[in-house]
Amino acid sequence: MDKVLWKPTDKQSEFLSATEDEVLFGGAAGGGKSDALIVDALGAGFGGFTNPRYRALLIRKTFPQLRELIDRSRIIYPAIDTGAVFKEADKAWEFSSGAKIIYGYCERDADVYQYQGHEYQWIGMDELGHWATPFVYEYLTSRLRSPDKSLKPYMRASCNPGPKWIMQRFGISKGGQPSMIELDVEGRVFKRRFIPSFLADNHHLDGTGYRERLLQLPEAQRQMLLEGRWDVFDVPNAVYKDEMTAVRNDDRIRPVLHDVSLKTHTVWDLGFADYMSIIFVQRGNDGILRVIDYIQDNRKPLDYYIQKIKEKPYNYGTDFLPHDAASSHFLTGKSTEDVMKTQYGRTTHVLPRTDVDEGIQAARRVFSRVVFDDRKTDALIDALQNYKYGINQATGAYTQPVHDDNSHGADAFRYLAMAEGLMTNEQWGTKLNYPRLSYA
Repeated sequence: MDKVLWKPTDKQSEFLSATEDEVLFGGAAGGGKSDALIVDALGAGFGGFTNPRYRALLIRKTFPQLRELIDRSRIIYPAIDTGAVFKEADKAWEFSSGAKIIYGYCERDADVYQYQGHEYQWIGMDELGHWATPFVYEYLTSRLRSPDKSLKPYMRASCNPGPKWIMQRFGISKGGQPSMIELDVEGRVFKRRFIPSFLADNHHLDGTGYRERLLQLPEAQRQMLLEGRWDVFDVPNAVYKDEMTAVRNDDRIRPVLHDVSLKTHTVWDLGFADYMSIIFVQRGNDGILRVIDYIQDNRKPLDYYIQKIKEKPYNYGTDFLPHDAASSHFLTGKSTEDVMKTQYGRTTHVLPRTDVDEGIQAARRVFSRVVFDDRKTDALIDALQNYKYGINQATGAYTQPVHDDNSHGADAFRYLAMAEGLMTNEQWGTKLNYPRLSYA
C-alpha cells in the first residue's frame, strides 16, 4: 500500500475547496496554513498545474522565510508531478505541462514593483500579517488576471491575527469568527472570505507538545496564537509595547474631532521609495496631543502631499520637518524646506538631528498625553504597534530598531515628541529652544 504523502485536515479541505475571489486562511497558530497554501498554489481544482498557461506566485516577507516554503514544496510537488523541476536561479517550479509556480518575497513595499507587468492566475501571501499596510497586497491584486477563461484568478493568503487593515478587508470580528464580504463592482460581485483555523483543527500536531508550549506564552500572545483573537496586540520586541498597551487600555483610540479653535500642525518623515509619513496633530491648552489624521504614501512628488494637506479642512500652524529637509538636492540645489516655503508658502521648521534612542525616550514621555482618531490614523497606530527592536542572533540582545515599513510612521512620531513643546495655537516668529534634546 502506497504511503500517503500529505492529507488535508477538514479545515484545510475547506480552504482548498473555496471558490471566492479572495480567501484568508488562519487565525491561531498550528492550523496548517503554509502547507495549505503550498498545495492550493497547484490550482488542482481548476486544472492549474496541468495547464501550460498557468502561472502562480507565492510570496513571503523575507527570503529566509521563503526558503521554508521552498523546502516544504520539494517534498510535495515531485510526488504529484514526477516531471516537476525546481529552478533555483528563478526560484520557480516548472511542471510537465509548462505551468509554473514562482516563489518571491517583498521585504519592503518598493520590492513589489519587480512584479510590474507580470500576470498570474493565482497569488498567495503567506503570513500576511507581516505586512503592516495593505500596499503590497493591494498592488499584487492588480497582477491577478487570466487570458484563459478556464483559469479563474484567485487571491489567497494566510496569517495569524495581525494588523487592523486585514480585519477591515475581510470583515473579521475581534473573536476571529468566519466572515464573508461581498462587493458589487459594476455588476460583478467580488467575494472576500475568512476561514479561521485553530490548533485543534490540525491533528498532525496532536501529542507533539505544541499546545502545551503555547499555553506557557504570556496572556496576550496566548490569546492571539492559541485562541485566534484579533483584539490582542503583542508584537515581540516591540519598542512601544507598554505605551501602546496603555493607549488601548485607557481608551485613547477613539473618535477625535478636529477642533477649529486649535492650530493643526504637521510632522513629517521624508521618503520617496520609502514611505513619506505625515502626522496631523493639535496641541490643546491642557497639553493633550490630539492626533487627528495621518498620511503615508511612497513614490509621490512633494506637490502631491501638499495638495493632500490643502484638501483637508484644517487651520494649519507649522510643518515640522526632520533635519534632512534642510539638505539641498544635488540636481536642483534646493532643499525640501526651501521648496515648501518659497513655492508653497508653508510655515516650516526643521528639527535638529538627534540620536534615535534619545528620540524614543522623548516619545515615551509624551505617549500618556496622546489620543488617536480611530478612523484616520490606523496606519500610524499599526506602525507604532509593530515598530520593533532587532535581535543580535549571537547574544539575544536588542539592537537598533528594525528599518522596515513601520519605522517611517514611528520616526514621524519621534519628531512629534521633539516638536510638541513648540506647537502653539498662535502665529510665532521667535527663537525656538529644544529642551532635553542635543544637537548633532
